[in-house]
Amino acid sequence: MKSFKENINKQIDSIESGEIFTFKDLMFPYDKFAHVAVILSQKNKKGELVRIEKGAYYKPKKSTLGLGSLPVYQDEQLKYLTEKLDGYITGAYIYNKMGLTEQVPSVITIATPKPIRRFNFKKLVIETVRSYIHEPANDDILLYLRLLDAIKDIKKIPGRTEQDVYESLKQRYFENYDYPVLNKIVSLAVSYPPRVRKILGDILEDMNYTDLQKELSQTIIPTTRFDLHYTRKS
Repeated sequence: MKSFKENINKQIDSIESGEIFTFKDLMFPYDKFAHVAVILSQKNKKGELVRIEKGAYYKPKKSTLGLGSLPVYQDEQLKYLTEKLDGYITGAYIYNKMGLTEQVPSVITIATPKPIRRFNFKKLVIETVRSYIHEPANDDILLYLRLLDAIKDIKKIPGRTEQDVYESLKQRYFENYDYPVLNKIVSLAVSYPPRVRKILGDILEDMNYTDLQKELSQTIIPTTRFDLHYTRKS
């Protein structure tokens, strides 16, 4: 039992301070689950670990200014939540970082295959929305999904008109992409609602990528009508 406890402690010691971890981050036989729970509980009581929620802990990071243990950083909390919900951060919080709005939201949005009701996590307010593409493969794909999310939310981005968002997306992002990247975004957009495909198609036509625009338009029922409020390039 002692060697087992030493092994668990060694694994915990290897986890970086300030990082949230769960039982699945530790390697042990399933029939030893209760023993691991006891070890974690004991370390929590000693102040060596902090319990975030059931089954989730983090190693407190010490302040270099002598201020004691630091709280869990927001980025680490969001990393934990996105992994738990199998999703990614999107919405106004990200749109602010993308330069699409100056307003900083009080609610964090996570796109996930299985949305749930809004909830509080520590000092964060979390809402979930449907993700149209599952499991982003890399950072580039994640940015493309967020661009498509911004198009989807064109009417809801705080402090900006549809025209503002349309021009910002086109000038900040799409005009800086080459054909292969734009083609990849088009392939992702097919999984999004028709309104997203329509707006993306308009942006691409403004940029003279008429073949990509036609590819998108062929996925939309010709009689579909959209209530959109932006002026395109003449």
